[in-house]
Amino acid sequence: MLNRVLSLSLAMMLLPAAADAEWIEQTVALDGPAVELLQDGDEVFARTGEWQRLVVCDTGVCTEPGQPLEPEPAPDGLPGWTVAAAYDGGGARRAWYADPTDRYPHGVFGRPETAGALVVEDVQGRDAILRLPADSVFEDLAPRIADFDGDGQNDVLAIRSSVRAGAQIVVYRLAGGTLYESAATAPIGRPNRWLSIAGIADFSGNGRPDIALVKTPHIGGVLEFLAFDRRQLRPIGRPLKGFSNHVFGSLEESLSATATVNSDRIQDLVLPGEDRRSLKVVTAAGGSPRLVMEVPMDGAIATAIGVLDDDGPVFVMGLEDGRLVLVRQSED
Repeated sequence: MLNRVLSLSLAMMLLPAAADAEWIEQTVALDGPAVELLQDGDEVFARTGEWQRLVVCDTGVCTEPGQPLEPEPAPDGLPGWTVAAAYDGGGARRAWYADPTDRYPHGVFGRPETAGALVVEDVQGRDAILRLPADSVFEDLAPRIADFDGDGQNDVLAIRSSVRAGAQIVVYRLAGGTLYESAATAPIGRPNRWLSIAGIADFSGNGRPDIALVKTPHIGGVLEFLAFDRRQLRPIGRPLKGFSNHVFGSLEESLSATATVNSDRIQDLVLPGEDRRSLKVVTAAGGSPRLVMEVPMDGAIATAIGVLDDDGPVFVMGLEDGRLVLVRQSED
């Protein structure tokens, strides 16, 4: 049986031309605090004591029994480390972090350990291992896999941190059973300065995957978009200030999502504002990142952001006080 949402609108804001409509925040009735949210393909699940599937209904979002396919834990990894997988293309098929180490005790994920190695499995099931020198770690929970240059071979994106210069994005390619650095951003420039991947999608409309990231999401987050161009990661337009997609000490890296919010059919980025008390949508269409939507929230966003599609996106997320809320276009 479906459980109905509480149909009380908590926040309403007239949005710019990207939506040309009012959007509202509503609380979803659950049988307990929402401690975790998971996007599994086109489906979204919320966990209180048990997992529940979230579905669009006549009052907003309702729940029904359901169990998601949870991410595969990384072999011999720390809690929260998971395996990234690709289901088509050549090159990398699976990737994960390995070799826990405490040589860089920044504590972004609530513990001193980070990863000292990256393992990538190719389409034949053969593993390639890249171990970092003693002055660097992978400060992340799972790599990302995408074909950034359109050659049909999947690349692997990782967050690599230096004990002297902080975090940077690195793209690796797999060739002949060996991992090679294909492109990298400059490190932030100071130790204990981190960045968080916000999304990988064609944000600019150039037909290839772009990278969205938030630099220093805990201390004045700056949103940047990058394009892979001739084995370089080039900025797309200018950075935007006022964003955060991670809570310091948390193992949740999905406080962001991609969806098509306006009519241009280009993927937009959805993520919290700097204090996580607003939901923002940014477009980078045409190579010019800009804010197109902002909805004030009645609390700080603390879980992954899920996207349900029913003639327009419905965003679902958990707040710090345990409430599950949705943000959708008003039907009025």
